[in-house]
Amino acid sequence: MTLRTSLLLAALAMPFAAFAQPPQPPQPAPHATGFDAFVYQPAKEVQALTHRTDGKPQSKIVIDHEYYYVEYVTRVVNTQPEAHGHWYDYIHVLDGEGSITYGGTQQGAKDTGQLEMRGGKLVGGKLQLLHPGDRLVIPPGLPHLFTATQGHTFTYVIFKQRV
Repeated sequence: MTLRTSLLLAALAMPFAAFAQPPQPPQPAPHATGFDAFVYQPAKEVQALTHRTDGKPQSKIVIDHEYYYVEYVTRVVNTQPEAHGHWYDYIHVLDGEGSITYGGTQQGAKDTGQLEMRGGKLVGGKLQLLHPGDRLVIPPGLPHLFTATQGHTFTYVIFKQRV
């Protein structure tokens, strides 16, 4: 058999060898659950998810999937700056008064894993007052800081999309 014939036969056999390899198991997803069924929650139950009786901030993830999740949040105190490297935050303000400071630089933050920067100080950001019905889009990597207006609670729902 000539070298040319050997190379031709080897080239033809290579695609078939790929089929002989066993399939690889899928990698677990960071936020993976099955399909959601129909859900109805009356306002009283939603309020119980978002309002604590001790006055501390409350957060509850109500839908959790690999590439998105939905979270209800109520703030009554100031929080720390944060920036999410792999998440868009789509926010709808439900109740109360608050503000967001966004942009600038986040100095002294710590990476808590997967490009989630938390803490430190937000320098040079812009302040936006928030009211019920307002909508925000926070792109990945944008430093931001939520603040409840003193004496008020501030409740919103976040739709987070992984990119």
